[in-house]
Amino acid sequence: MQTWVDRFPGRLERELEEFWERDLTFELDRAQLAEQGRVVLRGQLQRQDEQIELEVIYPDLFPYLRPEVRAPGLQLDRHQNPYEHNLCLLDRSTRAWNPSDTAAWLIAERVPHLLSLIETGGEVLRDGEAPQGEPASTYFPAALGTAVFVPTAALQLDAEAEAGSGRIYCSVAEPPRLQLRGLVGELAVKTRKRKSRVVATADPELAARFGGHHLTFRWVRLKGPPAGNTASDVLAAADAVRQGFGSPPWQTAADGELAICGVVFEEEVAQGCFEDAWMFAVRARPVGVVQERSYLVRGERLTRQDLGARIPALSSLPEKRVAVIGAGALGAGVALELARAQLGELRVLDDDIVEAGTIVRWPSGLTAVGHSKVHVIAERIRLDYPFTSVVPFVHRLGQSADVRTGRSETELDVLDRLLEGADLVIDATAEIGVQQLIAAAADAEGIPQLYLSATEGARGGIVAPLIPPRPGCWLCLQWHLDTRSFPLPPRDETGTVQPRGCASPTFTGTGFDLLPIIAQGARVATDILRGGAPRQVQICSIPDNGSGPPNWESRVFDVHPKCPECSAAAAA
Repeated sequence: MQTWVDRFPGRLERELEEFWERDLTFELDRAQLAEQGRVVLRGQLQRQDEQIELEVIYPDLFPYLRPEVRAPGLQLDRHQNPYEHNLCLLDRSTRAWNPSDTAAWLIAERVPHLLSLIETGGEVLRDGEAPQGEPASTYFPAALGTAVFVPTAALQLDAEAEAGSGRIYCSVAEPPRLQLRGLVGELAVKTRKRKSRVVATADPELAARFGGHHLTFRWVRLKGPPAGNTASDVLAAADAVRQGFGSPPWQTAADGELAICGVVFEEEVAQGCFEDAWMFAVRARPVGVVQERSYLVRGERLTRQDLGARIPALSSLPEKRVAVIGAGALGAGVALELARAQLGELRVLDDDIVEAGTIVRWPSGLTAVGHSKVHVIAERIRLDYPFTSVVPFVHRLGQSADVRTGRSETELDVLDRLLEGADLVIDATAEIGVQQLIAAAADAEGIPQLYLSATEGARGGIVAPLIPPRPGCWLCLQWHLDTRSFPLPPRDETGTVQPRGCASPTFTGTGFDLLPIIAQGARVATDILRGGAPRQVQICSIPDNGSGPPNWESRVFDVHPKCPECSAAAAA
């Protein structure tokens, strides 16, 4: 068994010597070192009139990563794991630790510094600590693969709501199992007349996403985090508040039986800011197994606020609607990026299905083959990004010329529905006839447009925004490209192939070479949605050998003198 002691000869001796030099009495646990290869030191720190028992546990990756220091006899209000008793002596970032630092330095300097800050408190503590909250829920070890999503209403309960019952909604794609996954869909309390009153319900978008079976649970409010961080501790804490709530009724799941108890308590979510947090204790009895087990599930906050915290610049996107035409590699990629950005509504038009050969650059693999591209995207977003509403348009523009079946609307009606109220239309078809149609229809409604395309071999591409009524139209863009007033992206002269069984030739190129175009397309799209009016046509060039980075050039987009409509308007 190799240890850092073996890899860095003399380092352990140096660590022990510094303890001696600093007049710290700490002993090495030689049995653990010999049997498990772990370096553990135990001793006391003399501070004022008290001796503080401390334990130092070195990681296997010392000295690159810091040791942990535990104080079993201390119970600090801050900067200490309340269950394992680890002290927070440095900022969480690994930058706070230098491999030349020693555990003796932590004990002699950082421990007294921490204790002094806490004793002083007030502004001194606030200014001296890292500006972050210490959420208690992070100290509860949740079972892998489990999650209970908590919507906005369940995080804003009235203080008088102290206990009650609730429902966990399970997805159709994830029926109730012993490995609990679901959404807090409803919370209720008992009134004085012993009637049930609903005090919280999930957002409609989330309730639709989790539209399968329901599980019931009991819940109580605690005055603080439970005394212990195991499922048994949570159940005992609930029982202490309301007798019997720690022993909820059993319910049937696909692979056994389970009983669920939820607790809600305040935790620090930012420095000095406290809000409700949820924790769930689950008892489980697998089919055919007599002995039950118990585990914890952390309440995962699922709100627009929490999703938007990491993307504050995109706070206006939930109110926006975008139409994407073409669900190939570029269109599907941009659609998913907009859903991740929490776009309000996404309309996607395409009539193609996913074929096996396309998965080398389409966002999904074999599970999507044989399905409509539009429906695969819609289902992916429904399951993963439920705050984005997807309206699928499984349609090929122009198909009315050869489809003779009865219909309730014309293709002009379909186009009107696609564009009605849209804040942006994105064309990723690379079909010039479709682009001209979309440009005319969008210009008539004053809708901004964004055209994305890639070249053969995925050697480059174009990201072209058009913002009416600014000068320059789609036809101006074509003239600029045709007359080379804009540089054309490179292309592979042999970068076209007709795969076996495919009705039309397609371009060659990798998915990762398309990612820069997708990313830039998403950046420009969100800029337009936030009120920006970019006038630059952006041209991407990707090296045909080696691993050099993509090169981007921008050209200001304006009226082309050969465009009869725009040049006449400019002259007038």
